[in-house]
Amino acid sequence: MARFEDGTRIAADLLVGADGQFSTVRAQVLPPVAPAYAGYVAWRAVVDAAILPEATRRAIGSHFAFCLPPGEQILGYPVPATDDGTGTGRRFNVVWYRPTEEAALAALLTDSGGVRHALSIPPGRIKPEILAAMRADAERILAPPFADVMRLAEQPFLQAILDIETPSMAPAPGIALLGDAAFVARPHVGMGATKAMEDAAALADALAATEGDVAAGLAAFDAGRCPYGASVVARGRKLGAYMQAQLRGAAEREAAERFRSPEAVMTWTAVPPQAGDNL
Repeated sequence: MARFEDGTRIAADLLVGADGQFSTVRAQVLPPVAPAYAGYVAWRAVVDAAILPEATRRAIGSHFAFCLPPGEQILGYPVPATDDGTGTGRRFNVVWYRPTEEAALAALLTDSGGVRHALSIPPGRIKPEILAAMRADAERILAPPFADVMRLAEQPFLQAILDIETPSMAPAPGIALLGDAAFVARPHVGMGATKAMEDAAALADALAATEGDVAAGLAAFDAGRCPYGASVVARGRKLGAYMQAQLRGAAEREAAERFRSPEAVMTWTAVPPQAGDNL
């Protein structure tokens, strides 16, 4: 039986929690599982290619491009414009990862109206002094093409990087967790929407294969997908370790050393786990 805020009650054989990283369903059945701050934040921005200097468009405008200051990372890639629906325009999307102590996170995630956000601040509500400091750092730290993007971005937004890992994707009878409700991996693996769609397909296949036996279907689903979700989270942690404000233990220190080189970053970013990987 599922009970909702408006008093509605629905009886069903299966409840699917696909309600994101702050999942209400997960909180009910796995209360100890909560988002864990990774030790760094991401600045995100999208800029119309037409407003970028010609030299910047030539340098990065048509590429999946990286800039790797010590302990940081910014990457960018072209995306189609969507304003007129024709796909003829071009924009450039960037993500800039920056180490940030947890003690400083509250100030960063408090908006211009004094509201503290759990994950990110919507565009247009970041405090002016924080935006100004970010742009000054971009000019000082980043390669000129990326500094241009951050300087010209009208509405950059800020996001804390989090990890979420559940011990089971079928944590109670008749309940399944999918997508970010079950596992949230750092963006370096590029597996957010893809993982959620694969979870949904795997659940449907498992239920079909067990011909309506929900308990057996959930067991098969969990056995197949839970180890994969854990491997995706583990990969994201390894790839992002060198950007953390603090390294906790020998494994994180080893990962930070191994994956901070340009060759490692460009080889493994946005590459999902595969059988036989030795990452």
